[in-house]
Amino acid sequence: MTQEQFNTAIKLHHRLEALSKVKEEIANTKEHRLWYAEKRNSSYSSDDWSLVSEYKMRDISDILDRHDQMIRQEIDDEIANITKQIEEL
Repeated sequence: MTQEQFNTAIKLHHRLEALSKVKEEIANTKEHRLWYAEKRNSSYSSDDWSLVSEYKMRDISDILDRHDQMIRQEIDDEIANITKQIEEL
């Protein structure tokens, strides 16, 4: 294995770990849902974001749930792709 292949494998491994952690974190769909957040003021503090009210989101919940499933599938696809790339190295 060349140094370049090794470096690529390390990058892929880190990405695989990150995706796996996210997948595990969002595994229970009843406890996670896509949502919009809005910035309360123009500063760059992370505390300035708040979730849009459930009342406002209710009308698009089916759209958000559909995209949630698409994102989950994309995560699975990327994990499979990275695993394949690592095996090929």
